[in-house]
Amino acid sequence: MTESASLRASAFSPRFDIGAQRIDCGREPHVDTHEAADQRASWPLLDYSACEPTEDQAAINRWLAGAALDGRDVLHVGTGNSSVARLLAGKARRIVSVTVARNEWEHGRALGLRDYSVHLLNKHSLAFAEQFEPASFDCILDNNLASFACCQRHLERYFEALVRLLKPEGFVLTHWLGMQWTLDVGVDDVEPVWRLDAGKLRAIAAAYQLSVEREDELFFLRRARSAAAKRS
Repeated sequence: MTESASLRASAFSPRFDIGAQRIDCGREPHVDTHEAADQRASWPLLDYSACEPTEDQAAINRWLAGAALDGRDVLHVGTGNSSVARLLAGKARRIVSVTVARNEWEHGRALGLRDYSVHLLNKHSLAFAEQFEPASFDCILDNNLASFACCQRHLERYFEALVRLLKPEGFVLTHWLGMQWTLDVGVDDVEPVWRLDAGKLRAIAAAYQLSVEREDELFFLRRARSAAAKRS
């Protein structure tokens, strides 16, 4: 580690400890970093615009189909083939998605769905953290909250953004299968520690005063209620 990198790492005080070695990579996350990795892969790594939903996304979609989201604001992190937008169109008040894959971004925009917007953003970036107004969403969907995490500092930035974006009674929804996935094709040498399990997820969530509820392979993160609120 260079002296400047060492100084950056020492200035950052992690909010949780699940064994990450790369505390601060010292580089701002961008979309282009992931596009370079996608070009080296022989299978869909980022671009799922022409693919059916993955097993974990399909499970989330089945839950969404019966969820009370009429008139709600939904953020989908990882646009894919815009299956969430197509499922909730005409039901949710607003559907927003973000992706690092240009083809997903173009595909989603070309659908012309009312009240649906797609943004080309890296979820760990400062641009994502500043893109939306506070308390904008009732429901935030992300198959894998730690996907493409380059370091703990930028994963923490993402969680800070999620908490900021949630409405008071809002929730984040993720899936066990997605949590198990880590990138093994050279994007910032992603650490295996970002393969999450229930214990790691709870440790991270607790640092942001979020509670974790599990329903089979689905995990819901909500603002933790105080003891007084629970008694009332």
